Amino acid sequence: MNAIIITKRHISTMSYLIMRCFIALCLTVAILASTSWAFEFAPPSTHVAFGFRARIAPSMRGKQLCLSSNTLEMDRTRNNSSYEDSLESSVIDMEERNDNNGVAFISSGTRDDEHEACTIGDDDDEHDDEIEELFKSLLHKVGKYNAEAVTLSYQDADNNNNHNNTQPISMLRQAFNIAREAHKNQCRKSGEPYISHPLNVAHIIADMELDLASLLTALLHDTVEDTNVTLGDIEEMFGGEISQCVDGVTKIAKIAFTSYEEQQSENYRKLILAMSKDIRVVLVKLADRLHNMRTLQYMPKEKQQRIARETMEIYAPLAHRLGIYTVKTELEDLCFRYLKPKKCEALEQQIKVAEVELKQYDEEVVVILERLMKEAGLGIDSSLLVKGRTKGLWSIYNKMKRQDIELDDVHDVIGFRIILEDVASCYQALGVVHANFKPVPGRIKDLIALPKPNGYQSLHTTVIGPRGKRVEIQIRTKEMDEVAESGIAAHWIYKQGGGGRSSKDSNQFAWLRQLVDDVVQQSDPKEVLQSVKEDLFAKEVLVFSPTGELYPLARGSSVLDFAYKVHSDLGGHCTGAKVNGRIASIRYLLQNGDVVHIMTSKTQTPKREWLKHVRTSKAKSRIRAWLKRYQKENSAIMGKKQIEEGLEKYSKGDDAGKKEYQRKLDHLLTTFKLRDENHLFTALGYGQVSLKNVMTEIFGSAAITTVNNDRSDSATRNDRDSQVLKNKSQSVLSDLPSSNSNGIVVGRERNILLSFCRNCSPLRGDNIKGVITKGKGIKVHRTGCKYLSESDDTLVVDVTWDKSVKNVNLRPVQLQVICSDSPGVLADMSRAITSLGMNIGNVSVKKIKNGRGLARFEVMLGNLDELDKLIVQLGQEEGVISVSRR
Repeated sequence: MNAIIITKRHISTMSYLIMRCFIALCLTVAILASTSWAFEFAPPSTHVAFGFRARIAPSMRGKQLCLSSNTLEMDRTRNNSSYEDSLESSVIDMEERNDNNGVAFISSGTRDDEHEACTIGDDDDEHDDEIEELFKSLLHKVGKYNAEAVTLSYQDADNNNNHNNTQPISMLRQAFNIAREAHKNQCRKSGEPYISHPLNVAHIIADMELDLASLLTALLHDTVEDTNVTLGDIEEMFGGEISQCVDGVTKIAKIAFTSYEEQQSENYRKLILAMSKDIRVVLVKLADRLHNMRTLQYMPKEKQQRIARETMEIYAPLAHRLGIYTVKTELEDLCFRYLKPKKCEALEQQIKVAEVELKQYDEEVVVILERLMKEAGLGIDSSLLVKGRTKGLWSIYNKMKRQDIELDDVHDVIGFRIILEDVASCYQALGVVHANFKPVPGRIKDLIALPKPNGYQSLHTTVIGPRGKRVEIQIRTKEMDEVAESGIAAHWIYKQGGGGRSSKDSNQFAWLRQLVDDVVQQSDPKEVLQSVKEDLFAKEVLVFSPTGELYPLARGSSVLDFAYKVHSDLGGHCTGAKVNGRIASIRYLLQNGDVVHIMTSKTQTPKREWLKHVRTSKAKSRIRAWLKRYQKENSAIMGKKQIEEGLEKYSKGDDAGKKEYQRKLDHLLTTFKLRDENHLFTALGYGQVSLKNVMTEIFGSAAITTVNNDRSDSATRNDRDSQVLKNKSQSVLSDLPSSNSNGIVVGRERNILLSFCRNCSPLRGDNIKGVITKGKGIKVHRTGCKYLSESDDTLVVDVTWDKSVKNVNLRPVQLQVICSDSPGVLADMSRAITSLGMNIGNVSVKKIKNGRGLARFEVMLGNLDELDKLIVQLGQEEGVISVSRR
């Protein structure tokens, strides 16, 4: 009996242990399953927390990814198939894509402006089918302008058992699969898979008929920034050229165009330098921005406004300067919809009402022009093309606003183009047009003989056409028409079949090389902004040298601008000019067609007042560089003199002070973060380092205090301060009275007496400078303030906003609003301001021309973010035309 009882106890114990093991096993499986599920569906940023970072297997580096041997075999068997079948075989099925030998890129970050993490739902197969079709249509599009590139790899497949992944189709497929895998857990704000974005960007690049490198860059342009793919990975798989292009686009993509001048200037600088290294970088960025604008409706309203404003101010003018008319027009029209939605909708309705009449008139004029050309023997060999084109909405709106007219008075809503075989035919066609229609005086332009800097060429004329309506006609060759549509993309060296850069291409990029040179030399943020806005986006005048060379300059340029355009030395020694044979001063503003002969003198040197008489960035940068170099040399001399006087004062005239200075020189350089002794002299002369602080480091604070007490007579101190100011030394910083700094740091000091310029009223976030004033401490100005520019440079000191101060006093900011002169507008604007919780200090209104009013508001604000928000709010009010800060 006891044996039986023991056996039962053993059985009971074993059952208990087995049950515990079973429960533990179930819990383990559940935990592992939940971890796997969490990793699969967690946002990409959490993958790193789990310790996962998928990489390319070393054996796969530089080889075609996501491509099975079955696919290659299928390629070989289809070698003799039709072009359509070849395209079919180039797209990998989703099952093959997922069977990827364990190779994957896992997303590790997101950009709020473009995508977000998403979970793969039941409709994933449907999305995959759409993505496959989008990629297939890309191959079709590329094949239309470069069919050889698309089909070449299939011919090689028979000749080489090891598939050559350097062929275009293989590289496109590889880039597509890598991008799709890298972005697989990312969605657009629209809910679409993120891979749809790089594919659409590649479609836009294909529309420009750009080369393979541009297409690959488009497909891969977001992988480095948003996933674990690195530039090293791309270089190993596709080579250095592609990785450099992707890197260039990535750097531009990191730009967040804000209202801070310092950030803006660096953004412009990156954009221009990227253009100088490889224009394809900017072309891909333009395509990227265009697709983002096409899908902007999914973004929050505030971001729609910011992105549209940034696009209108930067990317649309850039596309125009590069001559890419189609991209420029679409960007402007898309921005118009978000910046002025009501006005855009109203104009669209007006055009829709007139659409039937416009179409009939278009067809009528095209028929007449075709008949006239053929009767004149032009285009008999089918080389003639006559077409009408409607202006963009933004362009029409601008013309109506600028000329204060209605849509019915816009005579060039439709423009007509006559495309012919050669230049001689273009001039002949112009004669035919003028023989049959009366030309409008002053509306004839020969841009074939005098092309625009971006390469645009055409003959322009406006005539009185059928039914007495003005008709704008452009006449050009096929090549010129391609450049007019695609701009820089049409003749860039890397375009398919380019075959090298011609001298003509070199001339096309002269303006870009000059702009790069100017931007690299400039350090002041405001100067960089002005350089880009004035040189990249400005309208031009065309003038000639005495030898007949053509020089394009920004409108409003002077004789000095022309002199610096020709050569910096010529500008620096310019005393005047002969313009069309007559003597003119350096201030003379040049007109189209002027012939300019510069007069010089060896004794002439640049003057600070010259900055008031030049417009171009090159002239400004060269003048400032000369003045800065001259001032630096003088500052070093002045700083050395201060050191000598300080040593004499605090060491009582013996040589011990000089020896102590030499002994502690390295310590001084380290303390004040200076390169060498000359840098110390210059910093003292500029006022960047205080003489008192230098002497304290050498002799100690006790010795300095003793000497100062011995010389405490106030009259003596005032005389000394006056002498320092008279000698243009800024070492008086340490002697300025103390006060609350209002969130400003001067050097390393936080308690120096400050005041703010009432004219420019700096806000936290503005770029600022300080000016030493006798007895009143330092006055703070915005960098663009006219009173700052009129100040003695040797009294200007660097000041910054104190990041440790969170709460700052509100400051009055002046806003100017141009609005329609109609009842209720002022009340609406005031309501918009107060709705943001902002106080209005003062307001005034007056009438200006064309039925408009000018309102000036004084609003109490704390920082630039509040100002930006206010400008956006006011800009959305009905009747508001423009808002600007004074």
